[in-house]
Amino acid sequence: MRHSILRLLVIAAFVVLVAAWTKEDHEIFRIRDEIIATEGANVTFYDFLGVKPTAKQDDISKAYRKKSRMLHPDKVKRAFIANTSKDRAKAKGSSKGPSQREIAAAVKEATERASRLNVVANILRGPSRDRYDHFLKNGFPKWKGTGYYYSRFRPGLGSVLVGLFIAFGGAAHYAALILGWKRQRDFVDRYIRQARRAAWGDELGIRGIPGIDSPGATAPPPASEAADAGAMPMNRRQKRMMDKENRKEGKKGTRGTSRSSGTATPTTEGPVPTGERKRVVAENGKVLIVDSIGNVFLEEETEDGGRQEFLLDIDEIQRPTIRDTLLFRFPGWFYRRTVGQMLGGSKEEDAVAEEQDETAERTEEPVNDEASTTGTSNGRVRRKRGRRDNRS
Repeated sequence: MRHSILRLLVIAAFVVLVAAWTKEDHEIFRIRDEIIATEGANVTFYDFLGVKPTAKQDDISKAYRKKSRMLHPDKVKRAFIANTSKDRAKAKGSSKGPSQREIAAAVKEATERASRLNVVANILRGPSRDRYDHFLKNGFPKWKGTGYYYSRFRPGLGSVLVGLFIAFGGAAHYAALILGWKRQRDFVDRYIRQARRAAWGDELGIRGIPGIDSPGATAPPPASEAADAGAMPMNRRQKRMMDKENRKEGKKGTRGTSRSSGTATPTTEGPVPTGERKRVVAENGKVLIVDSIGNVFLEEETEDGGRQEFLLDIDEIQRPTIRDTLLFRFPGWFYRRTVGQMLGGSKEEDAVAEEQDETAERTEEPVNDEASTTGTSNGRVRRKRGRRDNRS
């Protein structure tokens, strides 16, 4: 642990040293700022020297000698005095030259330009040229009070919201789904192991082959009897509900593959308990059935008093995908709530199907009543007709 922390500190120190500006970098930044302030905003070292960025060392040396003669303070002083006197003679008609203060200011400016020219020539003729070309291509940092720093990107409110949505609705939500999936698998696995241990005394839950391992073991019931035992009574209402669910699953299947049922699968569509069976009560009060091969079934009682058994299997727990996250679910939900309602879609179809089921239920429920009362109603009509005939 200590070695890893020490390595991280050493790497961080190297990164800081690499990221820090060198003395030559600071000199490049300073001269560039001065040239921009005096010569212009877009003037580069090559423009100030009068050469192209692809110029060779000989061309740079020739341009430097030519430019240095032009910017020499003595030459600038003589040219400034002559030009100023000539301009004033044309304007006012007097040959009075510039004052000593004006001459000193011109000489000072020429000296500063000459010194900057020397520094620029040394940079472009030395190893710092590659460094300057790098900054010229990728951008220069700016002075911000205590040092040179690059201008950082400052995202707006929309960018922040989109980033948070992607981070929490995508990565964080997916991590939470995976964590919940693992916990659910552990819970179901522990649930199954406890049921097997309570039924047969071990976590494997394999009772053995009936009739061979133990003389008192009973043979497994026939497949038809097991299916009859696992089947549950079904009335018309439950049949209509199952038909409705099948229609919904069929509609979903046209748009994509249907997902598995989950941790519990009904015995009417899956395996049924085989061999010797034993009922155990879990810690939460649920009734579990463990068969001779170790399958664990959850027994539940329906509203009509029937019993239904569900197989517990950790492999039936569907692993969440990235499409189950809020990053993919929210756009689809928003589309269905806005554009989907305007265009009309599956929601209206489902509503129509539910209305049809309700009307069918209403018409089917009083069928027996109508059939039973048909005879009595016909008798009443006949009696009324007989009374009318007698009166007439």
